[in-house]
Amino acid sequence: MNVQYIKLRTLANKPIVFQGLNIFPKLLDAIVEEGYEDFNEKLNLVSLRIEDLYPSLSLKEYDGTLVELLLYSRNESLVATYLNAFQYFLNVAIQFNYSDSCIMAGDISLSYSDLEDIVKIIQIQHCVVTKQDDDFNPLNERASALREKMLARKRRVRELKESSSSEDALTFTDLISILSSNANGINILNVFDLNFFQFNDQFNRMKLLDDYEVNIQALLHGADSKSIKLKHWISPLN
Repeated sequence: MNVQYIKLRTLANKPIVFQGLNIFPKLLDAIVEEGYEDFNEKLNLVSLRIEDLYPSLSLKEYDGTLVELLLYSRNESLVATYLNAFQYFLNVAIQFNYSDSCIMAGDISLSYSDLEDIVKIIQIQHCVVTKQDDDFNPLNERASALREKMLARKRRVRELKESSSSEDALTFTDLISILSSNANGINILNVFDLNFFQFNDQFNRMKLLDDYEVNIQALLHGADSKSIKLKHWISPLN
């Protein structure tokens, strides 16, 4: 799967076409309309892994999919909830075709492994840090340090957007307001036209630019250069 291809099309707010399905990223407007908590819940559901539901299962002995395990469990409520999460992101009716051992997305037939590929697309479109990211095995210490910085940034942004019991924590509303007040060309009237990936990208870029300018000013005013990690804002976000 070409991750950069998915990111580029998502940044342009274009769908990923997979097996005849047009998979669009969620717009902020739709997320607000349907509920941010509901969005997070559905995103967590489609991101479920086998080890999340069956921690005692040895993956070395099982090479099937999560969907097959759910069907085998005969937990109809969980299966329905899981499929409903995909319906939320794909905007088509999702149901099992038991006779052909496949999943129907509208009129399109999907194999169980196809659903796992769709999960990866949805995760990239909505900036999910996966376990596979954390399991990345760098070739050297420099690559390891770079990878850790990338993951830390992703995790931090995601933490900021998740619900928190802390009264001082930034909410999703706060983040939208911050971007609307500071980003070039984005204001409170058009920010909700952004999709979730675009919002994350622009928020991170704004923060990177702000950090860069603050650090430059600190250096100009005599701060110790050894204590400042200066990263130019024209740098990859991840």
